[in-house]
Amino acid sequence: MSIKFLYGKLLVLISHIFSLDSAKKFDAKLRFHRTLDLKNPKSLADKVTYIELHEQSPLAPMCTDKYAVREYIHKKGLEDILIPLVGGPWKKVDEVDFDNLPNSFALKATHGCKMNYIVSEKEKMDKSKCVEEMSRWLKTTYGTYSMEPHYFTIPHRVYAEEYLADADKLIDYKFHCMNGVPQFVLVCGDRVITEMGNSISRHIFDMNWNLLKGLTDETSNMVKKPDHFEQMVDIARKLSADFKFVRVDLYDINGKVYFGELTFSPTSGVFSHYTEEFLLEMGQKLKL
Repeated sequence: MSIKFLYGKLLVLISHIFSLDSAKKFDAKLRFHRTLDLKNPKSLADKVTYIELHEQSPLAPMCTDKYAVREYIHKKGLEDILIPLVGGPWKKVDEVDFDNLPNSFALKATHGCKMNYIVSEKEKMDKSKCVEEMSRWLKTTYGTYSMEPHYFTIPHRVYAEEYLADADKLIDYKFHCMNGVPQFVLVCGDRVITEMGNSISRHIFDMNWNLLKGLTDETSNMVKKPDHFEQMVDIARKLSADFKFVRVDLYDINGKVYFGELTFSPTSGVFSHYTEEFLLEMGQKLKL
């Protein structure tokens, strides 16, 4: 029995004995050393967590589902930004048809975060390791050990997308949208993946590409504005229109914008990489 599983059981117990808010505040304090005020929410972390637990859109589970969200993108008339599918979805690992997959592809779980397996050359892949990873994904109910209820009802599946680029070369543009308005973008790049863990550079910009201060782990500010920035801002505006808060993740690759995911509770809604001052400033922009 894993530590995460036992921790999830502890949080459920706290939520039953006390309240869901109590379990969430316990988790935020223990894992992220952040105090949440859910009775009188002021900061962005307070308000996003409050929305997550008490006012979340009924669309959130479907739009969190990395496969089902594609239907939402289609309905918004933005199907051109979807990364092409090459297989799935599959409910069981033994359903994955490796033989019919192309030479390069990306396997992803529909129901959680950090559940990706990138295959740049199929003939060189470690199939047993890949199967082991997917088996672990399918057994995991994401959100139980972080009190993120919108994950609980997402079906556990795996699917395959077209391979776009090496994982360590992708740059994520994460647009934080409040009441349908993109307010700032977190830019993540320079990934270094090792057995000891992952490192990544982070920068935040406003919608005029002015560098903002507000990260607890500031890195070099030498980041070029992407070629399709204005288009991405427009896409983020369209995809966030139905929600009080959502983060719209996009890529700008080889002259084209691609969709990553919609996220309703970044870092469990706690925003662990941001200063309290920045979260208070951004919290003023989010209307409950």
